[in-house]
Amino acid sequence: MKQVMENVTNCPLCGAGDFKKKFSSKDFSLTRKEFTVVECLDCHLLFTNPRPGQASIGDYYKSPSYISHTNQSFGFFGKLYQAARKRALELKLTWIKKHIELPGKLLDYGSGTGEFLNLARSKGWAVQGIEIADEPRRASKSKYNLEVQSPSALGNIEDQSLDVITMWHVLEHVADLSSVMEGVISKLKKNGMLVLALPNPDSWDANHYKEYWAAWDLPIHFYHFKKKNIEFLASRFGLELVEIRNMPFDSYYVSLLSEGYVGGNFKWIKAAFIGFVSNVRSGGHNASSLTYILRKSKTGA
Repeated sequence: MKQVMENVTNCPLCGAGDFKKKFSSKDFSLTRKEFTVVECLDCHLLFTNPRPGQASIGDYYKSPSYISHTNQSFGFFGKLYQAARKRALELKLTWIKKHIELPGKLLDYGSGTGEFLNLARSKGWAVQGIEIADEPRRASKSKYNLEVQSPSALGNIEDQSLDVITMWHVLEHVADLSSVMEGVISKLKKNGMLVLALPNPDSWDANHYKEYWAAWDLPIHFYHFKKKNIEFLASRFGLELVEIRNMPFDSYYVSLLSEGYVGGNFKWIKAAFIGFVSNVRSGGHNASSLTYILRKSKTGA
């Protein structure tokens, strides 16, 4: 694999130029190469720096364990993953319905193989999907007859036309954070909802596994958002943070992957225990992954 790296000279969130090294860890799923995570001294965002350039980042998604794009259901782990994901999809839609009473227009940005879009459509939502990778777009069409578009299609969506935009574990992957945020928010109606699901570096399991925590997912996770970073992001882009939700299934999934990186015996048992403890200690809004529900300002553009 040819590794073309780019050095980030300004914080992708606040624009400041002073960072400090936080730690180094590896791409455990594919190359075993080491990458560094730095912390912005101004807004305290953690981000991978240097990181692979856009010409080479696609190679890091070719791990056979990257289930979200292959949508595999064979084997015990694949079947368990699919069962948990089905329940998680139902929870996601329930959280949205709490804030928007009637189904409206929904865009899933980073829609993967289309499972969430398909569920939302079955509940009466008018859905659109955007996905960067060709294979999951094809899977969305063949399995659910969904016409999922590439990211360039965002510009074809009418401004202030969408009720909800969801980004389930997507924002940590985008190269140009500001550009994507501005583009996405411009498509929301005033008072529309932006839903962000993100790994939580402050979780109990993250602190337990440290550099072996699977949700660092270096180098394809460019950013590692804490709650205070999302509060800053909301303020910067004219959003109001209205609710934070735990994603309890992620604690078990991430712990299982992390146990594989640590090595040793009884990884299933250990992962189940760590995932359980992390959820118990989360206090309702500090689990391995969090969903942030944000509302666009009524006076926003």
